[in-house]
This record gives sequence, C-alpha cells and structure tokens, in this order.
Amino acid sequence: MLLIYNGQIIHQHLDQSGLSMEELESAVREHGVEKIKQVNLAILEVDGNISVLSDNVSSKSTNKRRGHKIVRKNG
Repeated sequence: MLLIYNGQIIHQHLDQSGLSMEELESAVREHGVEKIKQVNLAILEVDGNISVLSDNVSSKSTNKRRGHKIVRKNG
C-alpha cells in the first residue's frame, strides 16, 4: 500500500493501514530521512514492513512494523 508519493502523504491509505502519523514519521526517520517531504516513496508491504525510497537514502530500506500486544487477564 502506497503511503507517501513524492513527499505527499496519501491519507486515505494511511487511515486504511491503521498506522498513525507518528508511526509513519518514526519509520521515515529510522530510514535516515528527516522530513516526509524528502521521501520519494513509502510503501507498507504485505508482510508489515515499511519500505522507504528517497534521494537521501543510498538504497531501499525497510522497517518491520511492530504488532500490537494482546494483554489477557487470567481468571
């Protein structure tokens, strides 16, 4: 799912993915890119990885999306 194209967030896809804006910004920073405007493409892969392509990154990098913890109460 395409999340960022040419520095522009595709908000509909961001909402559909269940990612928050903070999670997207964090993933972009983890790939060494300071600002979303500098991202050429950010893609949420089927396996949960976020791929980021940017002129500021020498090659494609991926970030594994962390799943939410399920807490159960015994008894």
